[in-house]
Amino acid sequence: MCRAYDTQPTNTCYPLSIAEAACGCAAGQRGSSTSPVEVAVRAPDDVVATLLQMSKTDYYSEEKTFSAPVKGRNPPISQTKLNARGLKDLDDHDIDGLLSNLSIDELEDLNNDFDPDNSMLPPSQRCKDQTTKTPTGPFKRDHLLKYLEDQAKSEKDWEDVVPFSPGIKRGKVWEGDSGRNSAEGDTRDSGVAGMEMPIELDLDDEEEEYEAALDHAPERDLVDLAGILGMHNILNQPQYYNALKGRGQDDSTGTTFAGIIRAYEPKEMPDEPDNETDVDECIKRLEEDDEDMREVNINNMKRVSKERIRKLISAACASKHINKLSMANTAISDSEARGLIELLETSPSLKVLNIESNFITPELLAKLLRATLVTQCLTEFRAENQRQAVLGNQIEMDMMLSVEENQSLLRVGVAFQSMEARHRVSEALEKNYERLRLRQLYFNGQVC
Repeated sequence: MCRAYDTQPTNTCYPLSIAEAACGCAAGQRGSSTSPVEVAVRAPDDVVATLLQMSKTDYYSEEKTFSAPVKGRNPPISQTKLNARGLKDLDDHDIDGLLSNLSIDELEDLNNDFDPDNSMLPPSQRCKDQTTKTPTGPFKRDHLLKYLEDQAKSEKDWEDVVPFSPGIKRGKVWEGDSGRNSAEGDTRDSGVAGMEMPIELDLDDEEEEYEAALDHAPERDLVDLAGILGMHNILNQPQYYNALKGRGQDDSTGTTFAGIIRAYEPKEMPDEPDNETDVDECIKRLEEDDEDMREVNINNMKRVSKERIRKLISAACASKHINKLSMANTAISDSEARGLIELLETSPSLKVLNIESNFITPELLAKLLRATLVTQCLTEFRAENQRQAVLGNQIEMDMMLSVEENQSLLRVGVAFQSMEARHRVSEALEKNYERLRLRQLYFNGQVC
């Protein structure tokens, strides 16, 4: 197939098919929507013959193209045959004249070649509207169904090759298993030559051996055999699992089917000791900025007054060496926890903050996460199990954005209800872990 070439301002040549050239692309407008039906100018007869031959080729056949003409070489033979003057002298008027000599059917075929079916569209939308008949009237579904039903009833049925006759059976009569078995039994009894004798197994001897072995087997082995066979309804759980694992039965699990199992005695675990942290001592050491005072844990200390908790938080703001502050299950509310905003914004050493199981509102939790963006030193933030379990979509989106902007957080203990918030927070934490890993490799000298 011959090709025309369209030169862009960047001096790059793009091949154009003859369809695009016929639609006005030779004038410099690639992808023009001009239809060849709208163009009408005369052209030489040999060009018309060539285009007609090209329009009859299969669209899905392999496309044949020529490379761009090179200086110092003779033009291709097809180019010389197409027009004696060459493609360089072929202007729009010649193409318009060529299309003007085509008939309506030829132009329609040419249009079908230029605009093939789009495989991305469903089949019902690929075809063009080809109906030329005028509608007989408005569409009425009930009338159409009635017309189709009447037409089906009025038409005569096809004539059968063999007319139907009542009482006559055609073909073979089906025989069930009973008839086949009876016929096989008759042939087997009659001893017809060529029939194979049925295979018979005598299991009486083996059954007697099994019965004798089971009669003399101890009940311990029978318990194991019942467990292996899956008869768990006559065994207890220790016997059943011991049989499956091949451990055997012992006195603790019972060696008989009616054995009594010793009850499980739970181990006595001592209660956790009360938190004996001296809050006043912690406040004093934090105010003095003690270097050894790096962790403060007042978990489960609900009897501490609210005023002392406020003093503890304000003293932690003055310390530059505190790394971890745990205040879980201390019954603090927004009035006491509001001082944590200043702590997160000013403390360059705080790494872990635990305020779980308290009465903090979702709005203050969002402000606390937003405060971590100032220093970006906090690596772990735990604030689950608050009085208000549902945070709300707006609060969750605000907290999600804060986590995404923070490059130091590695763990966030907040129960998000929104799937988007959970997914994006987990992705942000994964990025922070990867950033930390690369930083460690860089300091170790493994990454340049």
